[in-house]
Order: sequence, then structure tokens, then C-alpha cells
Amino acid sequence: MGRDALPFWPRSAKLAWWLRRLQMMSAGEVLWRARTRGMLEIWRRQWPPPPPPPRLPAPDPYRPPVSLPSPDARAVVDAGRRLLDGGYTALGCTFGLDPVAWHLDPQSGVTAPLAFGPLMDYRDPKLVGNVRNIWELNRHQHLTIAAAAYALSRDERLAVFVRRQIASWLLQNPCPLGVNWASPLELGLRLLSWVWISRLLAGSPEREALFGAHGCLWPAIYRHQWLIAKLRSRGSSANNHLIGEMCGLYVSATVWPVFEQSRQWSRLARRSLHREIDRQYYASGLNKEQAYGYHLFSTELLVLAALEGERYGSPFSADYLRGLRRAVSAALALFAPGGFKPNFGDSDDGVTLDLGAARSALGWLPAVAAAWLGESSFHAEQPAGARASAVLLVSGIRRQGRPAEDVEPAPHTRDFHDAGLFVMTSACNGQEVLCLADAGEIGYLSIAAHGHADALSFTLAVGDEALLVDPGTFSYHYDPEARAYFRGTRAHNTVMIDREDQSQSGGPFLWTRKAQTTVHDWHRTERGAVLLASHDGYERLADPVTHRRRLILDAGQLTVDDELAGTGAHDVEWRLHLAPGCEAQLDGQSCDILGLRHRLSLQLDTSLRWDLLVGEANGGWYSCAFNQRQETTTLVGSARLALPRHLRHVLTLHR
Repeated sequence: MGRDALPFWPRSAKLAWWLRRLQMMSAGEVLWRARTRGMLEIWRRQWPPPPPPPRLPAPDPYRPPVSLPSPDARAVVDAGRRLLDGGYTALGCTFGLDPVAWHLDPQSGVTAPLAFGPLMDYRDPKLVGNVRNIWELNRHQHLTIAAAAYALSRDERLAVFVRRQIASWLLQNPCPLGVNWASPLELGLRLLSWVWISRLLAGSPEREALFGAHGCLWPAIYRHQWLIAKLRSRGSSANNHLIGEMCGLYVSATVWPVFEQSRQWSRLARRSLHREIDRQYYASGLNKEQAYGYHLFSTELLVLAALEGERYGSPFSADYLRGLRRAVSAALALFAPGGFKPNFGDSDDGVTLDLGAARSALGWLPAVAAAWLGESSFHAEQPAGARASAVLLVSGIRRQGRPAEDVEPAPHTRDFHDAGLFVMTSACNGQEVLCLADAGEIGYLSIAAHGHADALSFTLAVGDEALLVDPGTFSYHYDPEARAYFRGTRAHNTVMIDREDQSQSGGPFLWTRKAQTTVHDWHRTERGAVLLASHDGYERLADPVTHRRRLILDAGQLTVDDELAGTGAHDVEWRLHLAPGCEAQLDGQSCDILGLRHRLSLQLDTSLRWDLLVGEANGGWYSCAFNQRQETTTLVGSARLALPRHLRHVLTLHR
């Protein structure tokens, strides 16, 4: 898993990927993609005529609040002023801002070419490096920080900084050239940033240069909106990308109804958002991508769109708002008692709008939901600046009344049965024990792009300390070897058979054959909870195997019973990933896991040979954030076993 190696994706591999991808599409989607490709080839040779001039922008009803809480406001101002020093850090990278190289990936040193953006292969790291790094800066979320700092301080240096940055961007990104015109999602997120920059720079002459009647940004704003409407995600790709595209289009076209198509685009996006909150979320409130990071990302986008509906006197439907309440409640329910963010599924640490709050697992979402939706259960401990961000976002919006139906509070024992996620809790020595168990689908739509092969996996936290974890994501296209590891079965606390993933991968964002899970029993007990579930991912083997797991949480003890039903001999691996900072002491068929404040003793099954992996190709890694990983310990029990076989492991907590 060499992070510094820059892999090359051969043309034959690209062709094979596209063939597998086509197999996961409907005939209608294939036809749409073929037509779109033909249209783009025409545009490559003859780009459509210049955009029309805008009508005079309508007055924006948004008014910044008169005052904000301190020291939160000071934290936002400090964050903005730090940008004046000429640097910005995100995703583990430092971006130079004076001057800005908008196409440079600082991780690889590769500068993406100024080729025709909509047809550029941004998946090829040899061409663009780590494209996620390039896009992070080009979302202009560092500029929303500076604009928020200006709104709170009236420091004109910040407004000048924002205007110069955007002028530089326009100069280096002529439409449609470059990777920053390649993804409609990136266009939508940049539009969100521009809307809030316009609002927060109110009162500065620099705003007039950007957004006035003759502002320099209007042609780019039109092209962003026009391209989103033309190239929005469809079919097997209509996941969080579509929500982001439609949110950016709706918000910008509603705030700026300055073009002939503006109202049409606003209605199109609004209808789509109403559909997608039903399609992409379970009734329980969890997002169907089975990725906690994208649950937060999509929910933030849906909140931002609904806030504009409120602000412009056209509220979103009652069903939509109920869906938002359930989504926020679900986000809070999955947190461990100490506030540890669940790590299941993909996450690239993307945020939708940054107004200077210190980036944390939940960002501004709970504070905005509490201030606007009126749910006391949404209150959560917030980092410096989060409350200031919330006040800025909801300024002038009427607080919603409490709904007739109550949203279930978090956390405690709770099941998201439709999503296959189960929050099992108990008490031990005055501490809450939380086991989060996964018995759900691998992901959303036919390709399940952001899901991991983690069926029947679980994590464990005690009080404010995580002990057993999901290792996370780390990388997308840039490091294919690491991508395969972190999304595969070997990087999860479950059983691996014959060194195969439970689901079959067809590429870094494509599962061609997906394990199906079944929940056979779920119930609460006086001292915990019991979950019994199985999956069929290994029934595809020549000698089929069914994995059936029972988790019994009883006060301070977790019993893990695994039934491997099948015939013949198979290579079996039982895996457990320790949180960073935990030490493991392995002694024959027992193992002690030592955290900072708690000890977990394991009685291990005698059928397996046990080993500890630290920073090896086959295990011993943890990623707390995108682009970042560190060594940790993976406990692995392995053997070639004749099936059927029963394995039992007992985990006991101690102070």
C-alpha cells in the first residue's frame, strides 16, 4: 500500500472497467450515456455560444445577524485571518494561496492539464494526481471562511483576498477547460460557496466587482448552472452526487433568478430534491449509501436547500422536513458515548459549506437543526465556531414548531432495521458500552459505489474510549492497492473465507456481485441486546459457505458466535481491528487489549492460529481521515478448516 507510488491505469484496464460498469446499467442509462458522450464530443469541437447577460440581481432577503456568540465568532475571524498568511490546510495537504495553482495536486506534485473538462478522465492519477485534493481547494470553501470572517469583523483585507482569489480562479479556469469543469457535483458545491460569499461580503466594494450588475462572476455562474442541468447524475450514479448538484442548482437559481432559465432550473432542482430524500434514505432516517460520511454530507445538502425554501417563502414539504429530522436523529444515534464518529463505508471528509467552524465529525449540522427544527435532542457538544456558523445559516428564518410525531432520541439501544444497522448498548462499571453492528446492504443503487464489504462487522466503544474500530477509507483513485484493502473484507471485524471479499469488486467504486444479508433475530434484553444475522456472500464459491453470526451484548461481555455452514475445506480468517493507541498482548488462545482506561480480555477459539499484524500489507492500518492513515493492530485468527464449523469468541470488559 505505497502511498507515494503514482499508479498507472492501463488502457486495457479502463476498457474492462467500462464493460463491467455497463453491465450494471439499465438500457435507458446506457442510451443516455451514449447520447451525452456524442453531445460532449460536439461541444469539444464547437463550444456553445457565450452565456446571456444577467438581469439586475434581485435583492437577497438574507441579512447577517446583528451579533454572534463569542468566543465562537472570534474563532471564525481567526480562521479567516490565517488565510491571509498565504496557506490553507485540508485533507492533510497544504495549499499555497499566494499565488494559487488551481490545478496542482500538492500530494503528488502533478498538475492536471487544461484539456476539455467534461471528458477528462479524472480517475487517472497519472493525468491528474489525487483529484480529490485539487477539487477540495476549488470548492472555494476557504473563501467562505474568509467571507464569514469579513462579515463578523469588517476587515476589508479579507474581502480583497476573496475577490483576488476568485479573479485568479476565473483566469486559470476558462470554461470548459480543466478538471474543475469535469464533475457536476463540484460545480454544485462551488455555486453554494459563491452564494454565501456574495451574502457575507455585503457592504464591501469587492462584492460589487464579483456580484454587482456588471460583476465578473455571472458568466461562470451561468455555465455552472447550465452544465449541471445538462449533465446531472442519472441512473447508477444518482447518489449523493445528484443531491449535491441539485442543491447547488436550486440554491443559486433561487437566490439569483437572473437568467431566462433560472426559474425552470429552480423548479427542476426542487422536484429532484424532494424525490431524492425519499429514494436515498431509509424510513428510519439513515442514508442508503451505507457510508456514514455521506449520510452527513447528503443531509447537510438537503438542509441547505430547505433553508433557502424557508427564506424565500416557499417551504419544502412537511414530508421532506420529517425526513430531515429523522436523518439528523440517525446521525446522532450512531455516535459512541465519547463522540466517536462511525467509520463504516466511504468518506472523503467532504463538507458542503464551511463558515469557519473547526471541522469535526458533525460540523454545524446539529446546531442548525436544533436552532431551526426545534428538536432539543439535536443539541450536541460543538467545536469553536459551530454555533456562529449556525447563527449565520439560519439568520432570519423562523424556528419550526415541534412536530406532532416525536423523533426518537439518541443514542441508547436502537435498531435501524431497514438499513441493517443496530446500536447495541449496555452498562459496565458505570460506563456505557456501545456495540455498532452491521447487517445491512452493501450500498445504494446497482454499483453500491461507497459501500464496503463489511457484512456482520461490528465496533465497540466504552464510555469515551473506542476499543474496536472500522479502519475507514484513506484513499480513492490515487492508491488502488490501499483502496482495495480499506473497502475489502479484510479491513473489517468479520470473517473472511478463502481470502475473498464477501462481495465482488469490479473497480474502485463498483461492486458487481453483492452479499445479501438477512436478520433472523433482534431483541433487547435487560442488560443489553442480541443480534442474529447471516449473509450469502460466500455462497458463490465452488463449495458454498454461509456465514451466520450471533452477537450477544450482556453488561460488560460480548459473545461472538460464528456458524460457517458449508462443505469441504476452506481458508478461514477471523479479524478484529484495534483502535489506535490500544495495545494487544497475545498469549496462546487469549488476548488482552489495553486501552487508556479499559481492558478487553478475549477468549479466542482454539480452532484458529492467532497473530497480530501492525502496519503490514494484510492488516494493521487505521484511517481517521481521508489521505491519512496510521499503524494500529489487527488481531487475526486463521486456519484451513473443514466445514461446517462453529467459532466462539468471548470479549470481557474490565476497568
